[in-house]
Amino acid sequence: MKIALTAGEDQHHLQFIRQLGLNHVVSGAPISDIGIIELETLERRKDHFEKNELIWDVIENLPPLSYNKVMFGSDGRDEQIDNVCKSIENIGAAGIGVLQYQWMLLGGLRTEYSPTGRGGARYPRFDMKIAEQMPAACLDWLGEGPAPHPYPHVPDRSIASTEVWENLVYFLKCIVPVAETAGVRLAVHPDDAPVANFMGVARILIDWNGLQRAIDSVPSEHNGLGFCMGTIGTMEDVNVPEAIKHFGGQNKIFFAHFRNPRGRVPVFDEVFPDEGDIDMVEAVQAFKTVDYEGVIRIDHCPGVIGDNSHADRSFAFQVGYLKGLLQSFEELGRTAL
Repeated sequence: MKIALTAGEDQHHLQFIRQLGLNHVVSGAPISDIGIIELETLERRKDHFEKNELIWDVIENLPPLSYNKVMFGSDGRDEQIDNVCKSIENIGAAGIGVLQYQWMLLGGLRTEYSPTGRGGARYPRFDMKIAEQMPAACLDWLGEGPAPHPYPHVPDRSIASTEVWENLVYFLKCIVPVAETAGVRLAVHPDDAPVANFMGVARILIDWNGLQRAIDSVPSEHNGLGFCMGTIGTMEDVNVPEAIKHFGGQNKIFFAHFRNPRGRVPVFDEVFPDEGDIDMVEAVQAFKTVDYEGVIRIDHCPGVIGDNSHADRSFAFQVGYLKGLLQSFEELGRTAL
């Protein structure tokens, strides 16, 4: 298991990551004016990381503006798919092995930051009752580039789960063969928050069956999951360690997020890893059981006093927590824990 943090090109932040003893980073990749992730952009950023003794093997995420028409089944979707295929080819040519994408038509959902944590830490929260009262304010993807932003947007019609599934399968049938040739594994992130419908638009990757259906819809060693422990931990009736064993046992976890929520839909908080509802020792043991050797990124974090824009203080705690668990397994063995 390779622990990583999200990084851009901030030199001091990259130095901080190395000081934590990490060797891997996760980063996004911008699209060009015509909607393609260009090879030159990828090579330049990868070279920058390598000069800082860091390995970049996961792109998080495919920019939503490059495939928003595909998600909604709008005019121009085939042109977007052609551009995504070119992006995947460039990602493979740059030697980057995993591309995470999301199939959330309205993006991620959060309602507030609540200063109710230990010592006054601010916890990201989702509360469906609040979300229903102020739905547009809960959308957390604002888009990039000049206004107006085509994504996300307030929907002008209801979209049923059958249509959302049809659009996803259409997309995968086009891009998975390209990913196979390029040597890139495609990892889909579950819906966060995992609620079945929001503003009349269906959300389909909200439970165990939905995740399995996504990877079975186009069978391939290159079609798998971005296993977000936090999101999956807020799904109804899903045990995270069991899910790790199930999907990891199929070699379908291509990338993972380390996060421990407290509560499940319809209300949950994103808390420190030592106080959430997931048994994190059992979860790490499950990753060991399935021999997961991919990247796991420390994901989201409570807001702590005196932190910087990268949330380095909060993330450092979580890095240390995970490194401690892994070292305990290595030194003492699974049974001792």
